[in-house]
Amino acid sequence: MIQVFRLLIATLLFLSPMLSAQEEAALDTVSGNQIRHITGDLYRAGTGAWHSIFLVTDAGIILADPLNTPYATWLKEQLDERFDVPVRYIIYSHSHFDHAGGAGVFADTATIIAHERVAINMDGRYPQMPGDMIDRNNNGLIDREDIMIPTNADPGICGMGNNFFDRNDLNGDGVMTPAELQVDIVLPDIFYSERMTLTLGGKTVELIHPGKNHGDDMTVVYFPQERVVFAADMIADALVRDNIHSLPSACGPLDGTPIAEWISSYQAVEELDFDIFAGGHGDFFTKDEVASSRQFLQDLQSAVSDGMAQGLSLDEMKQQVMLEQYVDWEYYERLRGKNIEAAYLNLTQFR
Repeated sequence: MIQVFRLLIATLLFLSPMLSAQEEAALDTVSGNQIRHITGDLYRAGTGAWHSIFLVTDAGIILADPLNTPYATWLKEQLDERFDVPVRYIIYSHSHFDHAGGAGVFADTATIIAHERVAINMDGRYPQMPGDMIDRNNNGLIDREDIMIPTNADPGICGMGNNFFDRNDLNGDGVMTPAELQVDIVLPDIFYSERMTLTLGGKTVELIHPGKNHGDDMTVVYFPQERVVFAADMIADALVRDNIHSLPSACGPLDGTPIAEWISSYQAVEELDFDIFAGGHGDFFTKDEVASSRQFLQDLQSAVSDGMAQGLSLDEMKQQVMLEQYVDWEYYERLRGKNIEAAYLNLTQFR
């Protein structure tokens, strides 16, 4: 779900639906990358648990989230071979390095579009970071300690681990600078504020800023003719296929965005007329399943707010706030307390 609400990658992979014979052929058995048809001329492609989405038109391709250079290189080869039209537009769902990298592969044909705050988040200062990646020791830097504390506390859920740090500390000085984090990201050509409509080859795509949630520069990509919505990290990644839900993992205080704004962002998506949510992580979900994730946030907010009003401490709330209506969701026993702590920190620090 939310990056702070992200499913374990292993769970996402294990619970992915079986592919049809045609879709199976789209799986690259060497790289593990795959392309899956959604509807009409709309496709979702991915590497591991990360996904991009693209719409094919006679005039070219509109692609959201190039992810990283190796994946984008593979995808360009696939698109050239399958469709024989260039990528004309690239949309960033947000500025985080695990979604916005790789656009340089398409630089000779593509115009890059993003929300206006992406420019601010690429101005050389440390941007807002995904998950629980924060400057814990207040030294003004993101160093190994900042990454390893959440990783050691919650292996596989929070933080990024040594491999991530070593890959991004390009000069080996023990610090990840903004330039190192964003070395794979190309600055967009066009920025929008609230909404933007993109038309290519007679097909329309709408870009919508839903507000602040996982980041402050988020874009929801809406394909009205296909009745499909794409967004990364902010929504629905805690949903599991076949109407099974997972209690979301919680890393830090909900990325420092007030929980009320998270809920408002979900509602902005729910106002769109769509049948399929094809997110940056997880499976394909229905509109009702997206609504159920928003309802979880509202119930979590209400329960923790009530506990605070009663004067309960965080430890007392972890013992007493049971969220009984979600007892059948996956990871309930493991993650109920972590969600309560995330909401408590959010409600006490960010209003």
